[in-house]
Amino acid sequence: MTRAKKVLLVLAGYVLAMVVSGGAVAIYDRRFSDYDNQTMGGMIAGGEMMLGAALFFLVSLVPTGLALWYLRRSRGFWSTFTFAALAFAVLGLAATLSVFGTRGSADRMGPMDLVAVIGVMHMLSSPVWIGGFVMFAILAPWPDLKRRMFMGLGIEVLVAGCGALYFLSTPPRL
Repeated sequence: MTRAKKVLLVLAGYVLAMVVSGGAVAIYDRRFSDYDNQTMGGMIAGGEMMLGAALFFLVSLVPTGLALWYLRRSRGFWSTFTFAALAFAVLGLAATLSVFGTRGSADRMGPMDLVAVIGVMHMLSSPVWIGGFVMFAILAPWPDLKRRMFMGLGIEVLVAGCGALYFLSTPPRL
């Protein structure tokens, strides 16, 4: 198969993911009346956004996997990808650790408070990143790149541990 056909096949997979997610949202939207849209339009829109995004990401796993399969022999791509993934994990750990040292006030928020918010988001999404690092460690074609992905996986597990420590040790605020 030529390179152009491979690219077109992957792009067609993403188009299919958009069509499936858009169609599912359109079907979901039909169950609401005009009164429902007027009284709780924001909630409906939020639900539709989450449904559409979830379906798009689920269906797009197939063309993404296909693209990675086609790129399996490209050492330059995999080297860059694994380096970027490791950098993402390290920066996520730094943002996560900033959560433990940042205590903003209601009057004034500093730049580190924004980093702490990113750290909380990273802690909450760490199960997704752990799954991604496992998948990419399995798919990485060379041993040194697999090690790099496993290092990122270890960092993400540490982030998840920090998240468990943070959320289980923080007393609820009333």
